[in-house]
Amino acid sequence: MDELDTIVTSGTGLRDLLESIDDLVCLATLEGRILYVNRAWREKLGYSKEEIGAVNSYQMIHPHHKEDIQKTNARMMAGEELLHVERTMVSKTGQQYEVEGSLSCRFKDGKPWYVRAIFRDITARKQVERMKDELISMASHELRNPLMAIRTSLQLLQEEMSPADPKGRPAQIVELGLRNSDRMLDLINAYLDLAKIEAGAAFAQKEVDVAAFIAHVVELIRPLGLRSGIEIREEHAARGARVSGDEDRLAQVLTNLVSNAMKFSKPGGAVTVRSEQKEGAVRVSVVDQGSGIPEEFRHKIFGKFAQAEGHRRGGSGLGLAISKTIIEKHGGRIAFDSETGKGTTFYFELPRRV
Repeated sequence: MDELDTIVTSGTGLRDLLESIDDLVCLATLEGRILYVNRAWREKLGYSKEEIGAVNSYQMIHPHHKEDIQKTNARMMAGEELLHVERTMVSKTGQQYEVEGSLSCRFKDGKPWYVRAIFRDITARKQVERMKDELISMASHELRNPLMAIRTSLQLLQEEMSPADPKGRPAQIVELGLRNSDRMLDLINAYLDLAKIEAGAAFAQKEVDVAAFIAHVVELIRPLGLRSGIEIREEHAARGARVSGDEDRLAQVLTNLVSNAMKFSKPGGAVTVRSEQKEGAVRVSVVDQGSGIPEEFRHKIFGKFAQAEGHRRGGSGLGLAISKTIIEKHGGRIAFDSETGKGTTFYFELPRRV
């Protein structure tokens, strides 16, 4: 007995399994004649067992998919299994649902027999994504642009102010406004950057010499360390090692890790940037001599807007979340080791280029 006969005629086994799951399952001919739909499909789209046989499967798909359906049918007839398909389904009452899943065609005697569709409802996820897009748009246009105008006005006011006031209060108020404007702009820009990366922004791919890359970043950031009385050192056990990736994005990660390490280091201390090879990977570590990360905060260190109480040193709270996303998009991983009172080591590993 073949798969279709088992599902359509059997009261046990495969049919019972399909009737019990939450995924939407449909078997139909390429012309749209429905051979079988499971309980989840019927309940979602509002059809009874008796009604479903009189419905063409294409009636339950939004008309805007018409052109794509023709393309996917042609690919299935060529024997291709489509593992990621998105559709807007329309219920009996006209309600729309966003679904994603797979499509494949079964053949009999060399000819297309029926199409198997397995979908899951992603309506809620799509709504969240649309809300996120709207928030990003608002942050970009409705918040950032007016804030930049406010900052420019404060800057012009600061330049025109007279130092006549002995208490200097007007100047202090303007300075406070500028600092808070800068902090809000940093937060908005960091959030937009993270959203862009999460949405799949393309990364440049080229060969990166790890030791040379580290030396370049350290050279740029070392003056900031000297100004704070912190020495930035380099240690390389992986000279000549190379990785593939977007050097600008990787520099963003390393700069963030070194900047954080300096924030939690005392004047006269040192931050060490180290490279080493680890079983097919290259590890880049940033070691500080700070107070370490509180135990109760460690599980959320890479979360968005994460800043431990008593360890707030400015910044957006998004730097480590952005760094984690960048490294994972490169096929690597980022982690840390920390000991209270003795410092923290943040490191990331990337596949070594052979």
